[in-house]
Amino acid sequence: MPLTRKKALELRSLAQKKARDERGLFVAEGFRLVKDAAESAFEIPEVFFTPEFESTPAGSTLAGALRARGARCERVSAREFAGFADTMHAQGILALVLKKPASAGDLMDRVPLPALLVALDGIADPGNLGTVIRTCDWFAAGGILLGRSSVDVYNPKVVRATMGGIFHVPVATGIDLPAAAARARQQGYKVYVADPSADLFETDLHFTERSLLAFGNEAHGISPELARVADARVAIRRFGSAESLNVGVACGIFLAAHRRCFP
Repeated sequence: MPLTRKKALELRSLAQKKARDERGLFVAEGFRLVKDAAESAFEIPEVFFTPEFESTPAGSTLAGALRARGARCERVSAREFAGFADTMHAQGILALVLKKPASAGDLMDRVPLPALLVALDGIADPGNLGTVIRTCDWFAAGGILLGRSSVDVYNPKVVRATMGGIFHVPVATGIDLPAAAARARQQGYKVYVADPSADLFETDLHFTERSLLAFGNEAHGISPELARVADARVAIRRFGSAESLNVGVACGIFLAAHRRCFP
């Protein structure tokens, strides 16, 4: 049965934050992301795929796995799929995934020792946020506290950039970071702020058993309110002449330093 105009409009609307918030859904598009979603604890109400996708061995296997976990699967033509796909070279499969909210308190309370949480203050670029989530997944960080002024974690560009990490790393969104950092300190966390002007370097730092590591906006850095709550400001030692590092790269360097303390 052809896709109704109403359903096509609903699918296209999920490119907008307002629609994602109202419906509590986000989009995972492409084989890798949908497969990661299918293997996660996230609920998948609906899936759309083309006959061409399902005709491949990998596509047929994934479609069967999605049906087995209760997703409503609908075949659509390649032309219909192109009408709501967000990627330039669509692979022919898209899943609607139910958001799985986390809270800052839950993350602080439940992360096993050695506990590492990452706080993101005003991250504006979707690719940067997705890369940070992917990096946290690589180093098995306990979770992310996403500040109120950051880009939406369910933005399709963010979801793609996570390379599946969004299904593995819990993210608490809309967080008042200064308040959350103050609470973390009360619970025994030490709060570290990444600051290029600091005199303490990541190579000299021994992280504590409960650590909260904060990164700021790409252009303006950490807010003064969050900086005032920090226990320590930490820089990455520079050897060349570059003015700054991408926040995803900086996050990876700090998380690698943390893992050296707790291999």
